[in-house]
Amino acid sequence: MTTSSTSGPKRTRLSDQVADALIQQVVAQELKPGDRLPTEPELVEQFDVSRTVIREASRILVERGLVEIRPRTGMVVADFDGTGFARQFELLLQMKRGSFRELMEMRLALEVGMIEHAAERYTADDRRHIEDALRSFEGHDLDHATALEADLEFHSALAEASHNPFFTHIINPINDYLRGAYRPTLGYEAARENTLREHQEIADAVFARDVSGAGRHARQHLMRVLADTDALLD
Repeated sequence: MTTSSTSGPKRTRLSDQVADALIQQVVAQELKPGDRLPTEPELVEQFDVSRTVIREASRILVERGLVEIRPRTGMVVADFDGTGFARQFELLLQMKRGSFRELMEMRLALEVGMIEHAAERYTADDRRHIEDALRSFEGHDLDHATALEADLEFHSALAEASHNPFFTHIINPINDYLRGAYRPTLGYEAARENTLREHQEIADAVFARDVSGAGRHARQHLMRVLADTDALLD
């Protein structure tokens, strides 16, 4: 692999070219999540570059969340589950580049439309997933971790029911962050009955394919959560 020596636009580094070539293989689905990438010597031969270039290209792919390093396996294509987004949310909050309330405002704006799409597009399998999440949230004797998991799973099920992968890849990382942010507080426990009722109202509207009703109930639920932010965290 070579680059032009003529003057003109800034030349792309060899490591970026190798990384981009591998990304294109993933995009074209020549490499799928879980597939092992060629070994370092194989990549050196394939691209006719040095080991240093391959190592730098590998670092780029890891940083972008496209591959992960596994012991005794090497580089494999990562499952695009949005984990990197969750880490970025946490870092932004730690760096005071955004507040928890602002994150919840984004969630409100995003999920209302997402749930409206779910009302239009859900399938029988989606309905079972949503109903399972609702049942898991019932009961007064649930411990905090179990209740929170069921709470967040309800939102994940609705994201999947929207049949728009972008919603899933944004909502699931937000949920991953919330698993650590929502502590076992009296505020969260006191709100659980309201949350269950509101979830049921959302689900009923979705199952009735009442798009406007689903959006309205989703907005009411998330506005209440936004108003209770301090109680949920402290």
